[in-house]
Amino acid sequence: MRRSGIHRWLAALFALALLAGACGGDDGGTDEVGAGDTETDGDTGDAPVPEEGEGEPQPGGTLIVAATSDGDTLDPHASASFNVHNRVGLASSRLLKPDLSAEYEYGEAPLTGDLAEEWEVSDDLLTYTFHLRDDVVWHDMAPVNGRPFVADDVVATFERILDEGFQAYMLENVTSIEAPDEHTVVITLSQPFAPLLNYMGNHHMWIMPREGVEGEYDVSTQVIGTGPFMLTEWDRGVTTVYEKNPDYFEEGVPYLDGVEMPVVPDQGARTAAFRAGETHIITAVNPEETASLLAAVPDARHLQYIGTAPLIMYVNMEQEPFNDLRVRRAMSMAVDREGLGDALYGSGHYTGPVNAHVKAFALPEDELAELMPYDVEAAKQLLADAGYPDGFSTTLMTTAGYGPRIVNGAEWVVEDLAAIGIDAEIEVVDYATYIGQRWANVEYEMAVGLQTPFQEADEWLRAQHHSDGSRNWWNINDPELDTMLDEQAATVDEDERISLIQDIQRYIVEEVSNPMQLWIGDTEIILGPTVRNYLSQPQYGTNHYAYVWLEE
Repeated sequence: MRRSGIHRWLAALFALALLAGACGGDDGGTDEVGAGDTETDGDTGDAPVPEEGEGEPQPGGTLIVAATSDGDTLDPHASASFNVHNRVGLASSRLLKPDLSAEYEYGEAPLTGDLAEEWEVSDDLLTYTFHLRDDVVWHDMAPVNGRPFVADDVVATFERILDEGFQAYMLENVTSIEAPDEHTVVITLSQPFAPLLNYMGNHHMWIMPREGVEGEYDVSTQVIGTGPFMLTEWDRGVTTVYEKNPDYFEEGVPYLDGVEMPVVPDQGARTAAFRAGETHIITAVNPEETASLLAAVPDARHLQYIGTAPLIMYVNMEQEPFNDLRVRRAMSMAVDREGLGDALYGSGHYTGPVNAHVKAFALPEDELAELMPYDVEAAKQLLADAGYPDGFSTTLMTTAGYGPRIVNGAEWVVEDLAAIGIDAEIEVVDYATYIGQRWANVEYEMAVGLQTPFQEADEWLRAQHHSDGSRNWWNINDPELDTMLDEQAATVDEDERISLIQDIQRYIVEEVSNPMQLWIGDTEIILGPTVRNYLSQPQYGTNHYAYVWLEE
């Protein structure tokens, strides 16, 4: 079926699903994923070895994966949204990346080279030297036109990030970024910064050509990268289309001729498309849908991973009554987390300020259960102590952009809060408004949504909770916490840093209580019968599609 036909078919299914009142439930599944632990050295190799039993790679075909929503830009420095970085990342590269070899469990891959082949760190931990590949060219698209990738492109990208990117916190303490030759980048720090190498492999750190930095083309609507696929069409809210990059630097890949991401907001329509074989992969599925799809498509394969994007409840701490810790603690105690998890996900775990998939730094689940108890009577007493014995009224913002499961989660929270006298009216806003305006500008009273699946403990903590944090979208201002957050970032001894980070999490839960982690459900993915060699790690970018092939 031609692409236009596929889109008409999906649109028709979407309309039928709306007429029938069809709905599914989900948080976005792997639309929200982030990486796990990393190491600090290594080098690049050839494409990952295929999984055992997957057969010989078959070139050709177009992978079709329906997306739940779309972003409002393709500028990777303007938005942290999964919608932006999933689309940018398929066409782009970074200095480092998680190793996608089949030998590593989900979330446990070390860093390997992407655009960098080798790297060294000086003994004083202040100088990082990256040796770049010399066989990389940019996509053959104007105005870059397939020229060689050079160190100056990295310098330009990082300078733009420092100047205007939300990722500036990932280059903390950087005093200079230099290119002594075309294939070497040297980063110098004013003091040690423990997370720096992990940030070089972060799924927000895509390298763009200097032409993009200097405005020779519009980076908000066009992606020119060095990745395995070339973005040839972005019809916002309708589809994103990619073609194979014939000049990709990893020999022999990608196997696919292309990838298409039609936007199908309705879960019923996405499910129907997968059943009919019109799409190859489906995420954002709940347990009931998973069982139904596996029964309907018997050769499909079900993957289940630890979740990476927790469901959170959060408040604007500059507004009354949310500026009172007792109110925030009462709200946290009012939510039946285990009941919510069973009803919405059918699986999952308690999670804390550092999500459970960042295993080395996360708090144990049994401790989290004690720190975040479900206690309605204690919650009522806290509200009364704060001067709200009869509760109060508020508005709870959420979005359907992650799929209907998040709206269902907001409805669950509203019912639980009502039990302690808090009357919350749900306001559902479109995803672009939610992520790009309301949340980021703290234009809300309280909200329920998904948290970005950060890849480094520093992202979970300092970026969100420091008074100067670039993602402090809750108006937290706690000098004691600021000191603790700065200390962990400068601590290079791993065991000492783990201890500091776990103490910070305890402090956040007990003395800040914002954002409030509600639950982390497992990530559910169903692969169609023809999909082979799906070597995923938790990250944005979907660049693992480079190693997928279709057995047609």
